[in-house]
Amino acid sequence: MGQDPTRRHSKEIVPAGVRIAFRDLWKEIRIARIVLASAPKFKALRGKRALRVHLGCGTEIKPGWVNIDLQLKPPVIHKDAAPETIYINHDLRRGLPLEKGACAMIYSSHFFEHLEYSDAVALLHDCYEALAPGGVFRAALPNFRDAFKAYLRGDWEPFAILDTYKLMPPMKPSIKTLTDYITYCVYQYGEHKWIMDEQKMTVLLSDIGFKSVALSSFREDVDPPNEVRRTGSFYIEAIK
Repeated sequence: MGQDPTRRHSKEIVPAGVRIAFRDLWKEIRIARIVLASAPKFKALRGKRALRVHLGCGTEIKPGWVNIDLQLKPPVIHKDAAPETIYINHDLRRGLPLEKGACAMIYSSHFFEHLEYSDAVALLHDCYEALAPGGVFRAALPNFRDAFKAYLRGDWEPFAILDTYKLMPPMKPSIKTLTDYITYCVYQYGEHKWIMDEQKMTVLLSDIGFKSVALSSFREDVDPPNEVRRTGSFYIEAIK
């Protein structure tokens, strides 16, 4: 059967740019509705202290933590989950609406690089305000420095794990180069918005007001036991 000429004509008279704009507008409308729906959950946390908050949690729900992420299909908290396990579907580009001094710890893993730089810095300020004195901000972030070092010395071995877990796009082995691995690490299909390293994060956190900022090692009690994350991350902790 031939293509419906009416459908073909309708696509031709609506420019691609307009279709994309409408699609993005509809997505933002859906996100705005999600943010409005999250307000009661944040309100229920008022007055609580020593909260542990997991930003950009994805599908990794930390037991006993307040887990926050934006997902059109949010995870379901199991009825037998640890007490105080909470998931809030929220767009963190709109800020972190928690009371000042409510948190004992705020954690994220490979999340801040997915925000625009200005949104990331604003959220770091919100984290500082939400932490109680002596509270800890901890983040696991992509270790671009080691990836660049491996590239410069022509070392393929550190990137092998990306093929093992099939994270790289399909590509003929004969045309795959080290540049392709660097492209994935830096851009990750356009999801990464900016590059940070140990120095940049230390300067940012110190400028925001954290008293102590230091690099850390992997912590089994907090960091996910994900081999890709563990081999491709650096860890930083800041104390308010």
